[in-house]
Amino acid sequence: MKDRLRRWYQDGRHLRFEVFADWLPVPDCRVTLDPQVTDRWGIPSARVRLFSHPRNREAAAWLADRGADVLRLLGARNVRTYAGNAASTNLVAGTCRFGKDPATSVLDRDCRVHDADNVYVTDGSFMPTGGSVPYTWTIYANAFRVADRIVEALGRGAR
Repeated sequence: MKDRLRRWYQDGRHLRFEVFADWLPVPDCRVTLDPQVTDRWGIPSARVRLFSHPRNREAAAWLADRGADVLRLLGARNVRTYAGNAASTNLVAGTCRFGKDPATSVLDRDCRVHDADNVYVTDGSFMPTGGSVPYTWTIYANAFRVADRIVEALGRGAR
């Protein structure tokens, strides 16, 4: 056992890699207010519904297999892959879709909540999907864009 552990940790070379595939939007994913559960101030608690689109796992498995092919061509041995189907807990987007129609979107084009004049959302939730890449810089750019709109609105007497 000691020899196997020594070979594994001292003599072995290991490479772990992660692939990112686009997480497709699922219309049933949403955040709503629980009609029965409240916090200690009587405010309804959030009820989160999170599902993964079946194609997400297929795309991740295909990408992992292509990565394994490259490793094998480079001489790697004992290559194993895994593609889970759990909904992502990082790089989460969606839940506050933006658009013109309040019946089908939460935010207007400037990321202002349709029925709350002074509430803006500038995280990743305005995007239906992340496009399979980390989108932190997109969030930054949009936050600056929305900040400019807020400044403009304040300058002309916000509605």
